Amino acid sequence: MSKKNKKTNEKPVEKSIKKVIDIDDDDILDKADESDDSIKPDEKKAKDSKSDKKEETPKDESGLSKTKRKKIAKKIKKAVKYSIHTWIFRCFLCALGIELILEMFGRRSILGGFAFLFNSPIVFLYNVSIIFFTLLFALFIRKRVFGIALISIVWLVCGLINFIVLGFRVTPFAAVDFLMVKDTFSMIDVYYTKFQQVLIVFGLLLLVVGIVFLFKKTPKYEGQMNVKLTMLACVIVWCVIWGFTNFGVKHNIISDDFANLGMAYQEYGFAYCFTNSIIDNGISKPDDYGKDAILEIKAELDNMEEPKGKMKTPNIIIIQLESFFDPNGLKGLTMSENPVPNFDKFKDDYPSGYLTVPALGAGTANSEFEVLTGIKSTYFGAGEYPYKTTVNDTPVVSLCSVLSDQGYATHAIHNNKGSFYDRDDVYNSMGFDDFTSIEYMYNLEYTSTGWAKDYTLTDDILKCLDSTEGQDFVFTISVQGHGRYPSDKDTCEDHIQVEYTFEEAMEEPFHYYVNQIYEMDEMLGQLKEKLDERGEDYILVLYGDHLPSLNISQHQLTDSTLFQTEYVFVNNMKLKLEDEDIASNEMAYKLLKELNIPAGYTQKAHGLYEGDELDDKLEMLAYDELFGENYLYDGHTPVPERHIRRGITPIVLNEVADNGSSISVKGENFNTYSVVFVNDKKVDTDYISENELLIDSKKVSSGDEIVVKQVDMAHHQLSETNMIVYN
Repeated sequence: MSKKNKKTNEKPVEKSIKKVIDIDDDDILDKADESDDSIKPDEKKAKDSKSDKKEETPKDESGLSKTKRKKIAKKIKKAVKYSIHTWIFRCFLCALGIELILEMFGRRSILGGFAFLFNSPIVFLYNVSIIFFTLLFALFIRKRVFGIALISIVWLVCGLINFIVLGFRVTPFAAVDFLMVKDTFSMIDVYYTKFQQVLIVFGLLLLVVGIVFLFKKTPKYEGQMNVKLTMLACVIVWCVIWGFTNFGVKHNIISDDFANLGMAYQEYGFAYCFTNSIIDNGISKPDDYGKDAILEIKAELDNMEEPKGKMKTPNIIIIQLESFFDPNGLKGLTMSENPVPNFDKFKDDYPSGYLTVPALGAGTANSEFEVLTGIKSTYFGAGEYPYKTTVNDTPVVSLCSVLSDQGYATHAIHNNKGSFYDRDDVYNSMGFDDFTSIEYMYNLEYTSTGWAKDYTLTDDILKCLDSTEGQDFVFTISVQGHGRYPSDKDTCEDHIQVEYTFEEAMEEPFHYYVNQIYEMDEMLGQLKEKLDERGEDYILVLYGDHLPSLNISQHQLTDSTLFQTEYVFVNNMKLKLEDEDIASNEMAYKLLKELNIPAGYTQKAHGLYEGDELDDKLEMLAYDELFGENYLYDGHTPVPERHIRRGITPIVLNEVADNGSSISVKGENFNTYSVVFVNDKKVDTDYISENELLIDSKKVSSGDEIVVKQVDMAHHQLSETNMIVYN
């Protein structure tokens, strides 16, 4: 044999051996069938004759042999394991289970979840389709089991957060709450004990470890990916969701107008409402929006009849009272005495009525936004806070800028941290001259739950009035009545004894709440006395931002709704305003009209339009100013750019003296938020008094630059004093 022939006939060993691990059971069965078919008839007959001598393979009733049954079972198992249709079906089943659990979380009841399934099956399946759509994206990766598990965990965690949130407030968890994370961390001590905080951290760590474990242990999918079929499934499901959304909204099966976010979640399901809160932000562009439409509205408002009579310019003080309402008419509640005697007397003596607000149990900033701007917060997305998404960096005409144009000095006060709801930025956008937050307050006392008490607001308001020679507008937000309302005993001073028969578990929370508003009411009485003593004309507008989160039901209220608080216009000018029920976004116009002060366009709209026409015109004006081309103001910024001053009383550094073991930093108007910085580095600071701070002498050397800064709980540097070089 030649070398050439030898080389041709010689095959490598590795090419002649089929690895065992590459041989499938089905391949063996198929080869067996092929070998049978390749045998010639005579040979096959002989073979069959020979096999007859062996024991016949038993057959079942269908006539299939055991081998055949195994073969079919293998093929079915393989089809189930690798079929894209099977994976899609698995995603759908998973979505069903997730949706049921989410509704149980959202209703804080196992039976409630099933009730939603059976009472609203179409809406339930619609929510399932939304979850199903998200799960389908797991089929684009090899680790399908991990992908499905991870997406499921995200949904379930959101549902669990909603369950927890509903334990503290009435408003459910929405996408905007992600913007409130830094505010939430600052309040965590109010809502959770240290032990609970440790459990939360431990739970989050377990979750992360579990996800990592899943990623490592779940197998990779080895079959054909079928990307095109998966994409087709995604497109079909998306079209179903889009089609039903439009059909459902048109036929009132679901709604995209979440005036009451809590009820929307109950009626339309968590998945739909939560995803809607992610997608739906800002004010949607009105269909007929354009320059001509805006200029037409502007002309109509400009042609309104001017206020008759002389313009009145009293000091205007507005106090938004946290969770404040008159509980005397609440069914099931018995109190040893009236907790709000001053407020009740004010209602008898001055113009008052019910105030419809956009919030229940939470959402303070939206009530505030409506009062100041005249714009409904419901024009924005589901559960959205314009303070967090829009007004924090977009100038907006408000009651502040309107009064500023008339020569008023404008002040904002809040006995909570200045960055809460981004108020420090919002008030700057609205044109306030200064903002006194808790970081610039003195002699504070706190409730057992950690909120500042309101009595110090009297001094802060008077400081604002004394700071100028002319008229002042002071907008104040209180915080003492804020939840959470503890269920333990001895959490507050017992000014009033309370019995609550409607729900026994809520008696202690009501006891705490009633005693807080008793103290808030005392502050109102003291403030009025101080204002009367000044002798200047004033209007003191008082109202509650929303009802407290105390599981109050509609049938417990005799004359109002869950979305109504009360307001009163206390004054020393004998104003002849009528008692009437109004909405929070109507308040500014009511006030300006009575004083004959020219209003802004959004306020004036309340005097010209009514009903649906008012909503349409007002929404278009709001869109133009905040998101559109600003045709209303000819493209110019309606509010002058300002740099808001922090605090009404200047903080001054006078001298730095060596006391031996410590350095005495002396000045004026220090408080517990005052921190010494050496060469722009923060050093440990002991607060001694409003005139002195102490630091370690080892931290300072000759020639170092020393300043005092106001630093909030989140370590933000808010303002600083003059600088002194240490010698």
